[in-house]
Amino acid sequence: MARDDFTKPIKNQAYQRVAGQCSQPDCRATTSAPVGEVGFSNVGVGAHIHAASPGGPRYLATMTAEERRGFGNIIWLCQTCSTIIDRDPDSYSAETLKAWKSLAEARALMEQGKRLPDQKDIYRMAAMAMGTRTPGFYPEAIGNVHKALVDQLEAVDPRFTVSTTYSGGNTTITVGAKETVSFSIKIGQESADLWRRGLQASIDEGREATLPLDGVVFEGSKLFDVLHKDADLASITIMPMARPALLKILAPQIEPAIFETISGQLTAGRKQIRFAGVGCGGLLDVELAFTPTNGNDVQSVSTLTTNLKAWQGKEAANPPYLDVFINLLEAILDPFASVSFVLEVDGNQVAAGKFHIPKHIEAMNETLAFAHYARRARNVLRFLRKSAPIDIFESISTDDHRALARVSDIVEGKLSYQRSQITGSPTMTVACADGGKSLMEVVRNGEFSVLQQKEPASMVTIYGKQYEVPPSTSYYSPVKLHILSKKKKKESIDFRLRIEMADNFTSQTYFEEQQ
Repeated sequence: MARDDFTKPIKNQAYQRVAGQCSQPDCRATTSAPVGEVGFSNVGVGAHIHAASPGGPRYLATMTAEERRGFGNIIWLCQTCSTIIDRDPDSYSAETLKAWKSLAEARALMEQGKRLPDQKDIYRMAAMAMGTRTPGFYPEAIGNVHKALVDQLEAVDPRFTVSTTYSGGNTTITVGAKETVSFSIKIGQESADLWRRGLQASIDEGREATLPLDGVVFEGSKLFDVLHKDADLASITIMPMARPALLKILAPQIEPAIFETISGQLTAGRKQIRFAGVGCGGLLDVELAFTPTNGNDVQSVSTLTTNLKAWQGKEAANPPYLDVFINLLEAILDPFASVSFVLEVDGNQVAAGKFHIPKHIEAMNETLAFAHYARRARNVLRFLRKSAPIDIFESISTDDHRALARVSDIVEGKLSYQRSQITGSPTMTVACADGGKSLMEVVRNGEFSVLQQKEPASMVTIYGKQYEVPPSTSYYSPVKLHILSKKKKKESIDFRLRIEMADNFTSQTYFEEQQ
């Protein structure tokens, strides 16, 4: 099916409106650079917000072809960010990408004509903070810069506390009130609805709200004037008062028992109290919402989402929180398991109840399947004494996963069976180069004995890379052999055998010892 691709003028327009930088707020990589005397290289992409053809990420069937290849549907990104958003469209919605685009264009406008900071600027700022003209390096220099900025801002209006952080190329200024402060906000028509919904969620539900500053005017303190004028802020985040809390997820009937602790924050609105926290090293996002109902009853709703990006690039032979993560997901997805929670603040229980099964069970099962793959990959890599990074974006075929599972089972000693686990009479084909004399002798004896089967070294694929696994040997005991048929070939005779198993039959497969 034909794609609704962008024209060159549309791509150039998108490139120029963000000054050639990636629109991902935490990236902002420059995408064009000179090559040789007159040439240039480009690592930027005019990416589709809604896919160019059916089946693509964020495809919107109601769009016309003109809309699909128009400027409103393009976002300028570096090649890396373009790949990430298309491989994980659930995490990068069209609304998110449109917000990135608007923010990138706003930043380009604010930065137009301004000198970009160089590496000497931090030394100049440190020197100013420490009252000297000679900016030598001290371990405390950056801290002193932040303190100087905080002191200046708090001096503008002593009714407020100010703190600053710098991360990912962005400076965050946090403002808190020491006392009740009255101020007004004038919001332009284009942002009014977004502000209305964000403030409503913050007031009623205690949610954090990040809102645009375009066309917004604060009145009531000179501090707002300074921040709006000098800091080139692109957005403001309204954060409700929060208290540290611990959520304990319990499933004592499960083997092994689940006792997972999630650290987070408890916030309160007029209509709802919320807990939000992160567990298993960032693999789990957990949210609990408590809403009063009729009388004195309180309804709790639990939400759990997974974030496999926390594993991306980590050592595959030692994935953090792997076993705990699997045990917890299995317990939550088990409809017969009793999973409960206890919420604590300052060591005191404030709430308890049943942890509900998540709504998106299919996606959760897919996450669990990947976690099982990661565990098998870990087992095999440890056995082979190999190191590899986890790649959550690598396509894993059913055959590759099945082959990895078999190797992992052998490593763990799980490829073993007893007579009660096998139905029917298994068969096998054996090629004999001696005309079958030794085999015939075994069959004629009619006694139970040990059958040994050797398999040569083979290859297994882990995260797209192949590894050699050593030869294996399978032992079947005690068994009797019965010849079903034989077929003569040039250099051997193929015997089709039926295997009769004794009541105490067992089988076990081992790898040869690694040197």
